[in-house]
Amino acid sequence: MRPSEAYRQLVAKGDITVDQSQVNALPVFDRLYGDLVKYAKDNKRNAVPKRQVELRPPNRLGLVPSFFLRREQEKKVEQALNEDENAVYHPLSRVKGLYVWGGVGCGKTMLMDLLFDNVPPEIRKRRLHFHQFMLDVQKTSNSIRFKSKEEMLNPANRTNMVSYNTSDNRRRTPDAEINLFDEVAQRMISDVELLCFDEVAVSDVAHAMILKRLFHSFYKIGLVVIFTSNRPPSDLYKGGLNRGGFLPFIDLVNKQCFTYHMKSNVDHRLLGHQADSYISPMNSENETKFEKLFLEICKGMPAEPRKLEVFGRDVVVPKACGGVCYFYFHELCGGEKSTADYDVIAKTFHTVFINGVPQFPYENNDVKNRFLLLVDTLYEHKCKLVIYAAVEPAQLQAPKEESAGYVEGGAARFDSLSEFERESGKMLMDADDSSFQMDRCVSRLVEMRSKEYLEAPHQQEDVDLSTR
Repeated sequence: MRPSEAYRQLVAKGDITVDQSQVNALPVFDRLYGDLVKYAKDNKRNAVPKRQVELRPPNRLGLVPSFFLRREQEKKVEQALNEDENAVYHPLSRVKGLYVWGGVGCGKTMLMDLLFDNVPPEIRKRRLHFHQFMLDVQKTSNSIRFKSKEEMLNPANRTNMVSYNTSDNRRRTPDAEINLFDEVAQRMISDVELLCFDEVAVSDVAHAMILKRLFHSFYKIGLVVIFTSNRPPSDLYKGGLNRGGFLPFIDLVNKQCFTYHMKSNVDHRLLGHQADSYISPMNSENETKFEKLFLEICKGMPAEPRKLEVFGRDVVVPKACGGVCYFYFHELCGGEKSTADYDVIAKTFHTVFINGVPQFPYENNDVKNRFLLLVDTLYEHKCKLVIYAAVEPAQLQAPKEESAGYVEGGAARFDSLSEFERESGKMLMDADDSSFQMDRCVSRLVEMRSKEYLEAPHQQEDVDLSTR
């Protein structure tokens, strides 16, 4: 079944609603489906070359002077580079893959899954996250260099590793590293013809430097690849260390894949959780719900700390995954944060999770002002905001009569004033004015939960506030 037919069935059953950007992308996936069907038929009719590459023997120079060893290794490097230029790809690699990029939640992964689920059964396939795949590349290369076949067949030596073909009994040594990529390819994709990668993002310099030679070896064996990403190929590893060594991989992707841009501003993942973008009150059930939503938006990928630079100092983001970040309320509003801090966060991340928003007192205070400023900044940049709070938006500000900062008659308590207010006898901000600003903030929080706001594109910008 073609992806377009599967898509129409989902619409007819009411599982999804029609999205024009997805409909426009379907012919691209149908084209690849047709090419794979044709390859499967030709494979039955005509003899197709065996899917493997010749592995050169490891270095057996023994104990020789370092000068001769170095010359031999240089010769092997030159030989490998020449082979990269002149290698012939397997006929399967003539089937052009796909590189589909676009905004978060626009449906790239869903369309890829429709193709993956409906390809002819003769096509051997695997789908996994790019991050997991690169981790498996590291484990496989390590096993080739330092572990025997018997060791790798032991499941204890393949913890958290996707099940790959380990029937190859070739044992290599560290001296044979120049041939490592062909061996990794044999181990990892000798039983795979269609490989689907979700969320391609390159940030590790070690990964960036090996991708070209790794995928070159894949294509020699024979492989069709589908990539999904939030960035076009030309923006992968943008600004990364030694990016010149990564550019050949971009050229290879452009050669082997058809690039398609899904132009959509709708985040269907978050839109489906429209009612969950503000979760209250605080209890174990809602906390689990909040954490689960964060994992869903991150697609189960591990979140890591990140540092943003603002005017020569660091703004620490405790947890970030792609364009999604996670803060506890006190980390964002409890300390010294400025407009520039909130601005760089809003420009860098399209979705912000805040855990632990309290009910604010009626009177003015610094924490409350920072929260007002934060919401305004995120709103201006059309960031998606997910909040886990003590109370509903309408109750975020405590009533005036419940305020601990006032005495009978409406006068502010002396111990609730700032040092400037005590000495000058003047208020930095009138409490009623502060209350009005909170009302405006509540109105914005309600709007930020609406379908129209969630469909609005994030106003992302490249940020450079460094003075170092």
